[in-house]
Amino acid sequence: MDEEMNVSIEDYLVIIKEKLWLIGTITLATVMIAGILSFFVIKPTYEASTSIIVGKPQATDRQNQQLNSDVTMYQNLLVTYSEIAKSDLVARGALDILKGNLTIDQIKGGITVTPKTGTQILMISAKGKNPQDVFNVVNAVSTSFIEATKKVYPTGGDIQVMDKAVIPINAISPNKKLNMAIAFFLGLMISLGIVFLLEYMDNTIKTENDVDKYLGLPVLGVIPRIIEDKK
Repeated sequence: MDEEMNVSIEDYLVIIKEKLWLIGTITLATVMIAGILSFFVIKPTYEASTSIIVGKPQATDRQNQQLNSDVTMYQNLLVTYSEIAKSDLVARGALDILKGNLTIDQIKGGITVTPKTGTQILMISAKGKNPQDVFNVVNAVSTSFIEATKKVYPTGGDIQVMDKAVIPINAISPNKKLNMAIAFFLGLMISLGIVFLLEYMDNTIKTENDVDKYLGLPVLGVIPRIIEDKK
């Protein structure tokens, strides 16, 4: 069984060696296509974020530290505040601040509100194709959110912006290196599959070893191939 396995592996290696040009061509073409798509076709996506803290980050005059119950209360408030941040009320306020061509649905669809588990921090992020636009949107939404919470939930915790948004410089997608690496392995697998499929479908006999292997007949002689030297 080991001998059959060795022969089989050797056969595979021979097939790969003979079709190495085809494997290389398909793999290179796949990587080039991924590179063209990543660099020239797919538009980059940018993200800007701001973090908002719920509750008083510093101790009050009567108390040097917040009680654990107060911290838990503020953490539970994050769920309520995250729903307020995603509401039409906040989106409408952001739309009034931006004074642009966006709609309420576009603003709501372009932002992500994420309460950080175990903290009193709420993250508001915006994604888009233009870095200046996502910066403006996240600032407008955070401003509208703070104003809206004071109106609809005045008895809630104190809300302050911890980290302001900045204009993003680097795109978050597409990941060009990752795309090309995936394309390399994908092209390699596809090319190997094509090579082995072509070899499986090829039932011609090429060498004397094929005669013995497939027909079980002895080789009586070999006719050499003569190549004329044309001058």
